[in-house]
Amino acid sequence: MIMQNVEQIETAKVQHDYAAAADSELLQYMADGQDAAFEVFAARYLQALNRLVYRLGFNGSESEDMLQDILVHIWQKAHLWTRQDGITARAWIYRVATNLCIDVQRKNKRQPVQNAIDIDMTHAGEDNVRTDAQAEASEREDRIKVALAKLPERNRTVLVMVYYEEMSNKEAADAMGVSVKAIEALLVRSRKMLRKHIKDEEVLL
Repeated sequence: MIMQNVEQIETAKVQHDYAAAADSELLQYMADGQDAAFEVFAARYLQALNRLVYRLGFNGSESEDMLQDILVHIWQKAHLWTRQDGITARAWIYRVATNLCIDVQRKNKRQPVQNAIDIDMTHAGEDNVRTDAQAEASEREDRIKVALAKLPERNRTVLVMVYYEEMSNKEAADAMGVSVKAIEALLVRSRKMLRKHIKDEEVLL
């Protein structure tokens, strides 16, 4: 009985250590095949990766399947993280996730969903009546999503990473495998393209 209690305490301690581990440490634990580390990683990144997948153009069951594929791929390829030089664990995670999304879209020759409602802006079943300001903000957000979906994959990706996922230019550059200067130039072009598409949407309305 005493030994069983000791084992339970040690197990709880290991779980706690995983929960307190940095992303880079979790990837190293995962590379060593420690399942508990993957469970902590999945819980930590589930919402962020779900947002990323959704904003890169996947919806419904496709979004769920893509998210699962990303988590499994990171679990299986975690050992590759230890070979990276000068790139944060978060940037590597987003690189893997983004590349998988783009590969699937290219393989299936599909376009991103343009009329999906952003999960962060959805309030299903909410009884509160929206104010005019809230309605206007929601309408503008919808126009941005439609315009964003029309951008080429690289332009869409950099905007999602920097403005939605709040990554630094350096992290976004590492995630996309380019220089910081290239990211800065890409951001300038992408913002211009996005503004043009938004104006086109307003004209259509």
